[in-house]
Parts: sequence; structure tokens; C-alpha cells
Amino acid sequence: MPYHHDGEFITKTESMEQYVKKYKYVVIKADTSVEIYQSLRRIQADILVDASTISKKLKENNGDYCYVTSKPMGYVFYIKKLA
Repeated sequence: MPYHHDGEFITKTESMEQYVKKYKYVVIKADTSVEIYQSLRRIQADILVDASTISKKLKENNGDYCYVTSKPMGYVFYIKKLA
């Protein structure tokens, strides 16, 4: 769900700051694609790793980033909390 308007590119720092605040997490997926998410619950629904597990693993790294593995397929994901 892109935040920017009508396919336009972000050209103001303030607009980028709003975008980063809205989308709190970046996820690098097992297929090396990258997506951004608003919540751990949305990540959970997409990669099939429980939000509480993600939260716990983030806390182990001062809330900054973590690696998680999706049980069904054994795929590894990297999750980074944005500013």
C-alpha cells in the first residue's frame, strides 16, 4: 500500500519522514525481496511468524533488528525497525 500520492516520487524530507513513521518495519524476505510494514501483526500475517516471537527477537537486539525463521518452509527473514 504505497503512501505517496498518485505514483509520484517523494521529493521532500518531511514527506519521507511521515512515510517512515507510518511504516515502522522493513523486512527482507527469503526470496531477497524487500517490503515495509506498519505493524508486527501485518508481518505475522505475511510471513507466518508470530508477532510475539518477532517482538521478543527484536528486544534481544535492543529493538533494532532480528532474524526469524518461518516454520512451515524454513525461510529466514530479516526484520529492521525503522526510526
